[in-house]
Amino acid sequence: MRITAVEPILLRGSEAYASPADGAEATDNGDWQLLVRVATDEGLEAWADAETLAPAAVAIIAGQGMGTLGFHTLSNILIGEDPLDIERLWDKLYVGSAYYGRRGIAMQCISAIDNALWSIRAQATGLSIAQLLGGRRRDTVMAYASTLFRSTPEGMAEAAQGYIDKGFQAVKFGWGVFGEDPGRDRELVAAARDTLGPDRHLLVDPGWYPAGWTKPGPMRSRREAIALCEWLGDYNVGWVEDFIHPERFDEYAEIRAISPVPIAAGEQLATVWEFERFIEGGCVDIVQPDLSRCGGLTVARRIAQMAERANIDLVPHSWLTHLLTGYSLQLIASLPRAPFVEFNVSQSALTRGIARAGFALDAEGMIAIPDGPDGGVAVDLDFIAAHRVSL
Repeated sequence: MRITAVEPILLRGSEAYASPADGAEATDNGDWQLLVRVATDEGLEAWADAETLAPAAVAIIAGQGMGTLGFHTLSNILIGEDPLDIERLWDKLYVGSAYYGRRGIAMQCISAIDNALWSIRAQATGLSIAQLLGGRRRDTVMAYASTLFRSTPEGMAEAAQGYIDKGFQAVKFGWGVFGEDPGRDRELVAAARDTLGPDRHLLVDPGWYPAGWTKPGPMRSRREAIALCEWLGDYNVGWVEDFIHPERFDEYAEIRAISPVPIAAGEQLATVWEFERFIEGGCVDIVQPDLSRCGGLTVARRIAQMAERANIDLVPHSWLTHLLTGYSLQLIASLPRAPFVEFNVSQSALTRGIARAGFALDAEGMIAIPDGPDGGVAVDLDFIAAHRVSL
């Protein structure tokens, strides 16, 4: 079997990130989305999504490369290769794009391709990706509703009640207006905790950009980061996520050592080598590789081994389409310990329409993990055709 196509598919929508004041649902990226389709000469094909600068990613995958090794486009590297030889192909993609890649958009494209190759291997063998990753250890996992902070305590309470009504036992609020006003930050968290009650899980992602995402401001100082962890502890927060500059591993380790709240991070990192330094440096209690950014399932499998050796939890960051959720669930099924799956309740019309999945909560807020080569997710070809654009 040989790879015959590595196709970047650029989709255009009409929505932007938005976080309302009331309990209405927030919206994730709804303006651009990149998909990757990998096809073979035996009729097998697979799809994956990537959270990246989508228009630029098209050129990296299928644009005009150069003759020198390290400047090749990703499709040229893969055409004619055996899609089942995933680990060797990962190395070939990394070296072939090394002079313009190694991180960022190139690695995000490699991640999507790698996930698609694992899907092809699953289809070719008739096994689930979880089985290929080492075996299926669980059939269900608790889902947490992943959304943005609302801008008022009343909106937070309304939103939290809405997730309770949908059956969620865990909710993560992130970004939005958080970081602009410390007093309001505490009021928003307090409203969420009061509504969720003492027995449901409340997770917080303050964001690491200066003063949230709405206006410019300084990065948090170390003292401010420590103070943030201390007061979040008053509200029995399950973790505080990705709130330190991602290059400051020493700061993560320092604050983790004294924080009353568990520290979660990793969505900004990529490659085995970066995660190795992060985990061995004692930076987190919960490591969060994003399969659309870290290097894909090939890298995530090795991150899981590191996490197990360090005796920390792994919860994939998966705030995108159902494709990413599906791949994340397969990784979760293979883990020795798995507290949560991130469930993006804030999908835009664009990210929501790309793929269909039968993910549903049971009475305990758990999601069944599909078992089978397709991972329980199917792309909507008509939707994709209707939103596809060319540069």
